[in-house]
Amino acid sequence: MATVAVIVKAAIVNAIAFTVGNALYDKSERTDGSEERSRHDKAVEYLQKAITAWNQKRMETLDFINNEMKHKNDARNTFDNVDRALEFYNQTHPDTKISLPYRPVLKDFYKPSPKHNYYETAVATIIEEIAKYAAFKLLH
Repeated sequence: MATVAVIVKAAIVNAIAFTVGNALYDKSERTDGSEERSRHDKAVEYLQKAITAWNQKRMETLDFINNEMKHKNDARNTFDNVDRALEFYNQTHPDTKISLPYRPVLKDFYKPSPKHNYYETAVATIIEEIAKYAAFKLLH
């Protein structure tokens, strides 16, 4: 029975820490019209466009490999995974090496400002200390 009480108390501490953390983060010089927010949103838009183009290139590569295998009578199976298809194609046709471009990620388009990193670290540290204190008080 004591275990259930500990679990319930830990869940309450977790919920309080989460709520306080979100409230602190929202109050820490972050508004919906801030420069940091608009930079982040633009970076996400660029990332979405780049990933869409990357996925299109990936599908074109898969279609190319499947068509080449059919034309060269090597079509033992049709591939649905681009990585396996590229590996097999490059093994069976060493004269032409095909590779996919680098997959874009958010850090290619957006780098948080030092001020943003500072506030993020500060909020995480405050939340951690509040959770430790609350857990200590509730569990002892």
